[in-house]
Amino acid sequence: MWLYRSMIVLILAATAGGCAVTQPAEPPALANTARAQIGHLAIRGPSRPTVTLADDLDGKGAAAGKTAVSAGTGWLGGTMEAAAQSGGEGAALVLVLGLVTTPIVVAGGAAYGAAVADNPDTVAAGNAVIAQSLDFAPAQLRQVLESELEDSAPVPFEFVSVGTTDAELVKAGFDSVLDVQMQSIVSHPTHDRIHVYFETVNQIQLKSLSTGQLLATRTYRRDLAPRAVSGWAGQGAAPLTTALTESFSDISSQTIEELFLAPAIRVRGLEPVSRGPFGIGTIPGSRPLFVWSALDGGSAAPEEGVEYEILISARGEDSADRYRTSQMRYVPAEPLSACRTYEWQVRAHYLSFGKPKATAWTPEYRFKTECGD
Repeated sequence: MWLYRSMIVLILAATAGGCAVTQPAEPPALANTARAQIGHLAIRGPSRPTVTLADDLDGKGAAAGKTAVSAGTGWLGGTMEAAAQSGGEGAALVLVLGLVTTPIVVAGGAAYGAAVADNPDTVAAGNAVIAQSLDFAPAQLRQVLESELEDSAPVPFEFVSVGTTDAELVKAGFDSVLDVQMQSIVSHPTHDRIHVYFETVNQIQLKSLSTGQLLATRTYRRDLAPRAVSGWAGQGAAPLTTALTESFSDISSQTIEELFLAPAIRVRGLEPVSRGPFGIGTIPGSRPLFVWSALDGGSAAPEEGVEYEILISARGEDSADRYRTSQMRYVPAEPLSACRTYEWQVRAHYLSFGKPKATAWTPEYRFKTECGD
C-alpha cells in the first residue's frame, strides 16, 4: 500500500507541471545587440590588486629553509624590477624568465615548507616572498587572457595600459573596451589556524565606447586550496604562481565563453510537448499550433532578424519536414496524419559578431494527433 501511494504521488507530481521535457534555466550570454557594437576591442588592464596576507597563525613548526627563502626573494625581486622597467611584451618575457629560473635558484631549499605548521619567523619570511611574487599577478593574468583570446576571440583586440582614457581609445579607433580589474588577493587562515588558503576576486566590465553603455559585468571569485605559508612560498612562491595561473586560465576561459562564444539566443518549446513521464498528449485536430519561446541576452523578446527553423517528423520515419519562420509560432500548411505520434524540435539562426550562428536544437517534443471514429 505504501509503495502504491508513493507511485501515485510521483505520477501526480510529474504531470502537474505540464511539460515533462524542458531546458534548464541558464544565465543568458551577451545579447546580440551588444555583440553588434563590438568590432575593435581594447582590453584595459589588468589593474593591480589589493594584497592582504594573514600572519596571525598558530606557530608550532620549526624554522626551516631561511637561506632558500632569501635566495628566492633576491632573485625574484630582481626579475620583477626588470619586468617593471621593460613593460608591455618585454614584461611578459621577463615574467616567463623569472618564473622558470626562480625555482632553480632556490633548489637548495627543498626542505622549506616541510613542517606541518610554521613558526612566526617562517610565516613572516614566507609572506615576504609571497608579497613579492604577487607583484607579477597582473602580468600573469594578462598573459593567460591574451593566450586564450588569441585562440578564440571573434573580434580584433589589443591590450592597453590601465591609465588609457576612453577618449584616447576612441581616437585610436576602438569601439569597445574590456576593463580587467584584479580587485583583491587575500590569504585566510584555515579553521585550525595552521594553513592558509588564498581568495582572489577579479572583475571584468565590457563597455561600448560609442554609446557609453555598460554591456556586461562579471565578477569571479576563486579559492586556492590551503597549505602552509612555507608551502606557498617554497621555491620562490612557485606553488602559488602555478595555482594562480590555473585559476586565471579558468577565469579567462569563462570570460571568453560567456561574452563571445556562448549562444546569444536560448530557445525552448512550449506547445505541443510531451505530457508526463508515462504518456504523450493528444492534440485536437490535425494542424497543431507550434509555439516556442526565446531569450536574447536576457531580453523578454528576441532581437529582430532572428529566424527559427522547425523540424517535424512522424515517429519511426527517417524523413522530416523543415520550415523557417521569423515568428515564434508555426501552423503546418498541410494537415498531419491522424492517429500518429510526431516529434518536433526548433532552433534559432542569428548573426553573432557579423557571422551566421545557430543555437543547438531543443530536445525532441512529442505529441499525438487524434484518431478517427
